[in-house]
Amino acid sequence: MNIYLDNAATAKQHPAAAQEVAYANENLFYNSAALYKPSLTVKNEIARAGEIIKRRLARTGGGEITFTSGATESNNIVILGKVTRKAMGGQSGGHHLLVLEGEHSSVYAPAKYLRDNGFDVGFVPLNRDGTCDLTALRRLVRHDTALFVFGLVNSDTGCIQNAAEIVRVVRDRNRGVHIHCDATQGFAKIPFDAVALGIDSVAISAHKIGGPKGVGVLWFSSKLSTIKPLMHGGGQQFLRPGTENTPAILGFAKAAEVWDTDVNLAKASQLHERLIRGLPAGCTVNGINNNPYITNIQLPSGVLGQTVMNALAVVGICVGLGSACASAAVKNRTLLAMGIAEARTKQVLRVSFGINNTSQDVDTFLAELKKVLGELR
Repeated sequence: MNIYLDNAATAKQHPAAAQEVAYANENLFYNSAALYKPSLTVKNEIARAGEIIKRRLARTGGGEITFTSGATESNNIVILGKVTRKAMGGQSGGHHLLVLEGEHSSVYAPAKYLRDNGFDVGFVPLNRDGTCDLTALRRLVRHDTALFVFGLVNSDTGCIQNAAEIVRVVRDRNRGVHIHCDATQGFAKIPFDAVALGIDSVAISAHKIGGPKGVGVLWFSSKLSTIKPLMHGGGQQFLRPGTENTPAILGFAKAAEVWDTDVNLAKASQLHERLIRGLPAGCTVNGINNNPYITNIQLPSGVLGQTVMNALAVVGICVGLGSACASAAVKNRTLLAMGIAEARTKQVLRVSFGINNTSQDVDTFLAELKKVLGELR
């Protein structure tokens, strides 16, 4: 048995993306910065890939992109590049950073780093259902807030934030705030238009939708000049110098191109409904439960998620406990921010669907989960 239900951690590479990577490795290995014809071809192919991804981020295809190693790097570029430090005395440069609670570690860690080094950093609380507390957000945005960061989809609970309302509240308080969205878990999976929403920058990763690992995008609107690059070197990309990873970039574009949002969302919804209907007695769902791709299951009291996950792994079923990048963390910040008791935050499983999952996968998982829980009881 081999059932993979941890697609929020990473997804199996799509065959079309793998084929594109292989072709580029063999035929488009030239450095795009060189001036001979094969290199110009590579440069054009990278530009074409960028246009494909931009059209998935905004219907108009507007904005500009920088290719990165993934959303972690993209988030760090914005957070560390936007909030600057005064040269004298190492004091905060008067810029206030605001971050939504429970965000991915690639947002939380750089924000905490800045806070620990004297910067003015605030956190916006979550409601019990995992959504942003808009009343608190309205109160916390200040005249000197330079940057607000939130995730479109929470990687622990799957909660889809109301991006339109979040942007409206921030703009009503301070139109000059740079709004950055980590859309890693939502890109292509749910309807999203960065331009229409008025978002200033967006971070995404390829491997969540069947693209290669180690490649992502930082999309930005017209406020690029307000972000300072963290690295300096070649002139390939303003915010990220260095030779581009052409095969990975083209593989990302192919994965984005073949991903069918409507079809895949409908399939995930069917699997999600089957999952919820069949949950064993004593199991509930944490959060607003508005995302069919990711479900955070609260296990019966006293049953550790780690124990159940290990038991399922023995029979060939892979599930998660939460964000893979925080799997070694002692506490689940998202669930704690939602007001869930610390002991209960360790009694959860995260099930996340991909395009290769089937109804039989769900049925088998539910049957094995019931068996494990019965044995533990």
